[in-house]
Amino acid sequence: MTGIVIPAGNRSGFYSAYAVILAMLAAAAVGYLWLPRADVPLPLVADCRLERQVCAAELPGGGRLEVELGPRPVSTIAPIRVSVSIAGLPAGRVEVDFQGVDMNMGLHRLPLAAAGPGRFSGETTLPVCVTGQMVWQATVHIEADRKNISVPFRFESGA
Repeated sequence: MTGIVIPAGNRSGFYSAYAVILAMLAAAAVGYLWLPRADVPLPLVADCRLERQVCAAELPGGGRLEVELGPRPVSTIAPIRVSVSIAGLPAGRVEVDFQGVDMNMGLHRLPLAAAGPGRFSGETTLPVCVTGQMVWQATVHIEADRKNISVPFRFESGA
């Protein structure tokens, strides 16, 4: 028979060391799961307006985000379809916050549902502005690779 032979008098020391190593591994696993995620806010994507076209942004680590609102023109009296595509980054959860830029309309958060590999979608209705037209900021929040990445875009809605 081959293997490690532990003398009978030293077995309790071996099991104690083994227990300490297992406890350290368990603590490391729990610590990893409970550590806070890094917040990575990206600057406003200023050269693209969501009410006119699909907008894109480069993500940290080489990924790419594309966002689309529909139907166009964006209205406050009809539901808005929000579609997000993410390439090069394994996203776990995706949400979009809508906030009025020039007028406080409250914060409206839309969790998006997975719609295929790297694709997320949802539908919402924005609050109606009494002026008829409104500038909004849509901030896409992506949870991926122990990071919370946020990317803001702007768009206008009309009645």
